[in-house]
Amino acid sequence: MMSVPNDELEHILDHLNDKNKIVAKSFLSWLLEKQLDEEDDYLTASDLKAIEKGQLEFQSGQTKSLGDLKRELEI
Repeated sequence: MMSVPNDELEHILDHLNDKNKIVAKSFLSWLLEKQLDEEDDYLTASDLKAIEKGQLEFQSGQTKSLGDLKRELEI
């Protein structure tokens, strides 16, 4: 199992643009929720492909962030 130092994660987050920070926050929140639900469950290859596809679609403007959707739906 690979361990990532907190300062390395902070460095990455500090260098993301605002749109990618939204994507990162949504993903990390989802990952934390999954971790709490099923400690032994890991992301599958198809999960990772779906996440990558979603990131590319978001970057190209084909989809919206979770925050944008919540604001639109007034949730």
